[in-house]
Amino acid sequence: TSAHLDETGQKYVRAINIDTGKMVWETPQLGHVLLKTWPGVLGTAGGLVFYSDPDGSFVASDAKTGKAIWHFATNSAMKASPMTFAIDGKQYIAVAAGSNILCFGLPT
Repeated sequence: TSAHLDETGQKYVRAINIDTGKMVWETPQLGHVLLKTWPGVLGTAGGLVFYSDPDGSFVASDAKTGKAIWHFATNSAMKASPMTFAIDGKQYIAVAAGSNILCFGLPT
């Protein structure tokens, strides 16, 4: 997956098939582009894709379809990529949003 800004200023998250180079899906990101920041996209082995929207939302989408399944309003610009880690077998996702570090535990 990658983030992309088209000629109209709309940002998209797109999934590209690594074997064919063809786009599998794209989803427009929500909110007005206030900052030209391009924090990375994180994909998990469990089939989730995490990214930030320009409106300050942190989003989890289905990796196969791109359909958003969860949003969290941070109300802050995210300038860093999300990361994942595990403690005692439980997976967590962390992201820097503004001056905060947010951490979310994934369901098991």
